[in-house]
Amino acid sequence: MLNEALRLVRVYHDLSQADVAERVGLSKSYVSEIESGEKNVSIAVLEKYSTAFDIPMSSLMLFAERVEGAGKADAIRAYVADKALKMLDWAATISEYRGAGR
Repeated sequence: MLNEALRLVRVYHDLSQADVAERVGLSKSYVSEIESGEKNVSIAVLEKYSTAFDIPMSSLMLFAERVEGAGKADAIRAYVADKALKMLDWAATISEYRGAGR
């Protein structure tokens, strides 16, 4: 469920679909179609999100698996999404730290 994972990444960063579209180099309508599930997420789109949000593609895939596995219960989904996003933020911080040569 990559579509939902990408939507949650946008929501986590408190961005509009237009903001994300500009950031990743897609049209707003395409971002909307991705988030609604009308379009499948390609590797190219996943790379754009990975680069734009400085999140490893593998982390986005893991996050998608966590969201999908949460089932229909909104409370569980929100809990898992929150934990996964915190993990992604931590991974990005570690990556920045290592990139600075520390």
